[in-house]
Amino acid sequence: MWKAFTTPVWLGRHALLLVALGVLGRIGWWQWTTARSDGDWQNYGYAVQWWLFGAFAVFLWVKVVLDELDPQRVAEREQPTPLPQPDRRPRAAAPAAAEDDDDPELAEYNRRLAQLAEQARE
Repeated sequence: MWKAFTTPVWLGRHALLLVALGVLGRIGWWQWTTARSDGDWQNYGYAVQWWLFGAFAVFLWVKVVLDELDPQRVAEREQPTPLPQPDRRPRAAAPAAAEDDDDPELAEYNRRLAQLAEQARE
């Protein structure tokens, strides 16, 4: 099982992780010392940010290792999620727009709403 992690590809991945952690840790330490000498809170934030990037790299590495150990995890993730099916029940007809409204503008507005409702049903 662990023999798969000693192939050249995996050794390269391990080396890349270690180099990335070294670089991110060093940049974070440099930001920290800069913040201590300047008393700047922004540099403290950057230092923590670089270390969080390193933690995220470790998280991704662990995820890739677990996926390699259990290929079923990848297969489950790649299965498409079924889309919800539209409701096929017949709908009640919309009430007809009142034609004898006193206000012609309101009657036109109601006809337009009825037309839009009918288009939405199709």
